[in-house]
Amino acid sequence: MDYCLAVDIGGTKIAIALISPDGKLAGEIHSFAIPFDSQGIADPLQMIELIRPFTTRELPSGCDLRGIGLSVCGNIDRYTEEAVLVANLHWRNLHFSRMVKQALNLPVRITKDTRAAVLAEHTWGIAKGISDFAWCTVGTGYGGYLYLNDRLYDGYHGFAGEIGHTTYDDIHGYPCGCGRRGCFETFVTGPAIARAGQNAIDSGRSPIMSELAGGNPVSSYMVFQAKDAGDPAAVEIIDQVIRLISINLGSLVNILDLHMIVMGGGIVNASPDFVPRINSLIRDFLETEEAKRDLLVVKETFPNAALFGSAADFFIYNSFLPAI
Repeated sequence: MDYCLAVDIGGTKIAIALISPDGKLAGEIHSFAIPFDSQGIADPLQMIELIRPFTTRELPSGCDLRGIGLSVCGNIDRYTEEAVLVANLHWRNLHFSRMVKQALNLPVRITKDTRAAVLAEHTWGIAKGISDFAWCTVGTGYGGYLYLNDRLYDGYHGFAGEIGHTTYDDIHGYPCGCGRRGCFETFVTGPAIARAGQNAIDSGRSPIMSELAGGNPVSSYMVFQAKDAGDPAAVEIIDQVIRLISINLGSLVNILDLHMIVMGGGIVNASPDFVPRINSLIRDFLETEEAKRDLLVVKETFPNAALFGSAADFFIYNSFLPAI
């Protein structure tokens, strides 16, 4: 049996697991906090040291580790495999895959996390057999990727699907890690929800969140807890997040006439009604009756689709699986 060491590097966490060409997990998913330096830049050398022990672990008899699949939360040049812009890690023009290959002496394949998630869902998941769909993740960041006309749509540079960096309010909006202001990402992600929750506490509008925080900075998880307890300020915050995502994804459907949107990420998984509410509200922002009737908004198949997709990408690139 062949295995890939799958590595998903998000905005705050790195997940690592062994995955086979049939999409099966060997053992468990291991998760670590992203190591940042004193300037707030993610430290690639420390990341490599987190990965290293998993390359030397003994595998079952007859099993081989074929290489490493890397999923990264930012733009990866499809020709050079350079991490061109990874806003949440503050990486620009970093050849992380080359660093990993040289340090660990294994074949390495790197791709954008949202692209990896599309590969996982189409290869082994809920989007298998779907010819036109998008992936959307809501967590530390907000992003997407596209599968159109029965094939991956990468765009000219391989940067397609950056729905989080379409502009919502460039005048009154917040600075974004990409260097611009007012991107949708700055309004709907975990940090945005936490910021809105802290503002509600500071203005005296949420005694429940204030109690949950106990004098510490509020987290997005606390906002969801307060929402479930009926806190009006928290309810308003989550309602606005769902509305903005529905507007953003509805525009994507209007442009591309998608059949399905698959959603994942920590914020999506924070509440069981998050995806059903978007599936309902998005129809208010769709142009055609056909789209309102046929669009499917569903939750990801996997506990971490980008992690599984990093393995799918490695296996496809190295001809263990058919190309898609």
